[in-house]
This record gives sequence, C-alpha cells and structure tokens, in this order.
Amino acid sequence: MAEDSKKNQVLAVAIIFTVLSWVTVCLRIWVRAGMLGNFGRDDWTMLATQGFFTIYLVCQFGGVVYGTGQHLSALEPANAETAQSYWFFCEFFYIITTVLLKVAIGLFLLRIATKPLHIWIIRIISICTVIFGSALAFIILFQCWPIRAFWTLDPNDGKCIEWRILSGLIYGISALNIVADWTFGILPIFIVRGLVMSRRQKVLVSCILAFAAIGSTATIVRMPYIHTFSQAYLGWNGDFLYDTVGLAVWTTVEIGVGITAGCIATLRPLLQLALSMLGMNSSRRRTASGRTPSRHLPKQGLPLDGLAPSHGNTTTITGNDNTGMTGHWHSRDNSQEQLDPLSENIMKQVVVEYGEVESLSAPSNTSDEHVHVYKR
Repeated sequence: MAEDSKKNQVLAVAIIFTVLSWVTVCLRIWVRAGMLGNFGRDDWTMLATQGFFTIYLVCQFGGVVYGTGQHLSALEPANAETAQSYWFFCEFFYIITTVLLKVAIGLFLLRIATKPLHIWIIRIISICTVIFGSALAFIILFQCWPIRAFWTLDPNDGKCIEWRILSGLIYGISALNIVADWTFGILPIFIVRGLVMSRRQKVLVSCILAFAAIGSTATIVRMPYIHTFSQAYLGWNGDFLYDTVGLAVWTTVEIGVGITAGCIATLRPLLQLALSMLGMNSSRRRTASGRTPSRHLPKQGLPLDGLAPSHGNTTTITGNDNTGMTGHWHSRDNSQEQLDPLSENIMKQVVVEYGEVESLSAPSNTSDEHVHVYKR
C-alpha cells in the first residue's frame, strides 16, 4: 500500500515553495528596506501574505505526517481524522493568503499607476477580492456545525452546507482570482505605454510587472481538482486524503508561484547591482576623460527603484584648475555658477532631495546625495 501513497508529492512541493517563497521575500525586504530605504504598504502586505502561507505550509506538513496522500484503508481512524483536520485549516489559510496576495500586488501596481482609470481598476479588483474572499473564508470555517464535523469519519456527525452550494462559491472565487491575475498582468502594459521611456525599457518593465500575475496559470490548472473536495462529506465512504492530492499540490503551487513572482518583480535593482559587480552593466557611463565614474557619485536610477527627485535644485558647476583642465556638472535647469579659477580652497556643496516616484519616467536613487567639489 505504501507504493500507492502520494504523500511524497505533497511533501516535495511544500518544501520547494517553502524555500523559494522565503528566499524571494527576504530578497525583496533587502532591496526595499536595505538598498532603497522605501519599504511600503505593498511590502508589509506581502510579508503578511508570506506569514499566512507559512501557517498553511505547517498545516500541510502536519497533514502529510498523519496521512495526507494515503488511502483511508491504510490509516488508523484517529490519524485519518487528524490529517483531515489539517486539510481543513489548509483550505482556510489558503483563502486568506490568496486575498492578501492580490492586495499586495495591487498596492505594488498603485506605486506606479498615475491615470485615474488604472488606479480605480486596481482598487476595484482589490476590494472585490477582499469582500468575496472574506465571505468565502467565513463560509469555509463554518461550513459544518460543529466545526469538527468536517473531519470526522462519521458522515452523520453534525450538519454541513450542501456541496453544490459550497462548490459554486469555490469555483467563483477561483474565477475571480484568474480575472484579478490577468488584469494585473495586462494593466502594466497600459501603465507604462504613455511614459517617457525607450521601447526596450517599456517592454522590459511591462514584463517585470506582469510577472507578478503568473500565478493565474496554477489557478486554472487547480480548478479541475476542486470537485474532489466534496469527498470530505463522505467520511468512511470516500477516500478524501488520497483523492485530493492534486488539489493540495496545485493549491500550494498557486500561492507559492504568486508570492515568488510578486517578489521577483521588485528585484530589478538587485539584478542591476549584480550585473554591475560582474562588469556587465550596459548602463554604465564614461566621463569626458574616458574613465568610468566613481561608484560614490550619483548614478542614473532605474525605473523600478522606487525613488526619484521630487524637489530641490541641482546646480551646474564649472571649475578650472591650474593645469587648465575643466570639469562640468550638468543639471536639468539653467542655474549655474562659475568658480573663480584664481581662488584657492573653493568648496561647493550641492544637496538634492529625493522622494517617491510618481511615474516610471523619472530617475531614482536610495537616499539624499551630497556632492562635494573641491578646487585647490
């Protein structure tokens, strides 16, 4: 009978996405809090999403220990009921995690959306997900009364909602998740279309943002397995823990892929840093003398860095040294000052203040830059 067990499938997928999701979430925290200093509401929501996903995974590991993926005939009744109770809480925390994931992606897109239409589309999708998801979570939690009637092996112990009603709600929330994913996947194309960027940058940024909606594929694959959930009502007359393996696996994949993709969409600054360290950064520029600028000087920002100049003036400074060499620092306005070539120990300090980006067309940075120019 052990050869016919599917528990290893459930266990392997759970371990893979435990590691993968935590790695990408930690990298997101590093980029947003450490590199950019711009940890926002979407990041907090994604961290909460990962927290509930971890609780879901703990319940799934508990279910595997007690019998998930095995035939009912191979299990002790007490172990079977314990495994089925873990399955029950997996479904509950799946709904909460899914709702938070959609909200996190919506808040992420609101960072860069500027047109009222785009903003309202994101808000409506997020609000609908919260309303319907919360309602379904309540129904799942109290679908049987007493609650333990869900996992008892006696089909006559307690009263439960008819399966056809519950299945309609589950299919409905799955369809809403697919609509939300595709909306969040297509919307970035329209968000970046009107921005002042090269076509290559627009395509790249659109793909990065749309990657956050890749979880819809797993949601579609999961839908044909939803009907197996009905066997929870059969008790000894069904084989719930074995027949629902496909549903358990694809539920984990759906959430895990969504979290991973949503975090990867924020990691472009880290990729840019890695390419720069490897000498593969094509955006590096050279000065008039032909040398690569020092990494201590301000560098051109990236569209997804999250920060851009919001106020303050930069100044053009022209200075000559005793050797006749001239250095120029250009600003976006017409303000400029001439340094007296005969003066000694001249120091000019330029302070540029940075704030949150309003659109992807502006350069970005991680903190205020203080540029000191000395003339001796």
